[in-house]
Amino acid sequence: MSGRALSSLMLLTLGSAGCLGSSPASRFYTLSTLSPREGQGGGGGGPGLRVRVAPVTVPEGVDRPQMVRRTGENTVVLDEFDRWVEPLDALLRNTLVLNLGALLPEKQVLGDAIPGLAVDQTVVVAMNRLDLSGQLVMDAVWFILPAGADQPERTHRSRLTESAGAGAPPDLAPALSRAMEKLSREIAAELAGQDSAR
Repeated sequence: MSGRALSSLMLLTLGSAGCLGSSPASRFYTLSTLSPREGQGGGGGGPGLRVRVAPVTVPEGVDRPQMVRRTGENTVVLDEFDRWVEPLDALLRNTLVLNLGALLPEKQVLGDAIPGLAVDQTVVVAMNRLDLSGQLVMDAVWFILPAGADQPERTHRSRLTESAGAGAPPDLAPALSRAMEKLSREIAAELAGQDSAR
């Protein structure tokens, strides 16, 4: 290889490295949760009742580290440098666990199953739709399974919307947090109602 060709190759390599080094840093987002003092408390469950929140299913199109924002009726944008701090399904499940624990302090609310530890109720949530935009839209189907049951007595559907300003990533995490709080309160009320009916 000639000296001129070698010099050109080195300049190209250094230039590429410089471009890579100037990539913007990723920004990470999480969801806010209710603190125990914000929870209104459930009713009558008795100490020690255990509730497990099963893994939350989310639409495949948004189940990725990056935020996926809807920009039109048939268009979305994937924000490469705006990411969830953990997988979205895990983030939603952990948010439910913390919110339900705050709303129902007399219950032990768990995420992952603990081998050998029985639970009294299992909360199952499936997101049919989760649009992140200026008008955040959540459409979730959920139910509660009593211990030993494989079919729910009732299935619920929650359709929630939250304003998210211009739909920019910094506005979306608070909007999704508010939607999750509403969903958590609906689930908590059903759990409390089932306890009262016992």
